[in-house]
Amino acid sequence: MAKVAVCQIVGDSTIEDNTRKMVKYIDQAASRYPGLDVVVFPECCFGSPPTVLSMPDRGLHTEMIAEAAKKHHINVLAGSFMKKLENGKASNTVYFYNRSGEIIFEYSKSHLMAGMGFREADFAEPGNKIGLLDTDFGRIGIILCYELRFPELARCLVMNGADILFCPAEFPGGKALPPRTDHWDILVRSMALTNLTWTVACNNYGITPSGENPFGRSMVVDPWGTVISQCRTCEDICYAELDMEYQESVRDNVGGLRNRRPELYGDILKNRA
Repeated sequence: MAKVAVCQIVGDSTIEDNTRKMVKYIDQAASRYPGLDVVVFPECCFGSPPTVLSMPDRGLHTEMIAEAAKKHHINVLAGSFMKKLENGKASNTVYFYNRSGEIIFEYSKSHLMAGMGFREADFAEPGNKIGLLDTDFGRIGIILCYELRFPELARCLVMNGADILFCPAEFPGGKALPPRTDHWDILVRSMALTNLTWTVACNNYGITPSGENPFGRSMVVDPWGTVISQCRTCEDICYAELDMEYQESVRDNVGGLRNRRPELYGDILKNRA
């Protein structure tokens, strides 16, 4: 059993003020949901491009989150921020803090958006590894926003043992993009269902300083594809208990993972690469 809190907020101010907001939400989640294992935040919750194009890898933002994680003895998946690189660009990076406030893992978005009028590569560099790590509540997989559209990434994480999939997001991500609530709902639920895996998707909600308008709809979806918890249409927190025994029973019943035939897929995928 893993207990999660999904914090649906938006990076609508300075980096320091946004971080203080995150600490407030960690405090609130810890007080309202005893025994909490992990608090999750959205992509770019410290501030959104182009307003925030780069941040140092360490600083007040990491110190404050680390202190809150340690104070409440809670793991924190701290959304993502634009981590400054030496070449002048940034990587869209999420840090995972353990219960002692230590940063034990980082994942940089590996599939950058290039479509629908938005080019993330204009200011960001892609990461080159998958987001898979072991925690004290299970092995987890991390993807970021646009990566919902790459089913092979989530499947790779699950086939490498991920018990839970996490997706921090800023959806939609740009003034040129129309709202895509239908895409979000279908992509998140299908990722859970096709992989028979608990899925925790945390989206921004509100208006960013750059004029973007992410629509929220953060949710926790069970391995059967059913939404069991969802945030309201505002900055909000939703909570859920993820039953791993139930997940195993669904996987055994459906058989979708054990009945795969990877010997048929390899050459096809190589030929299409």
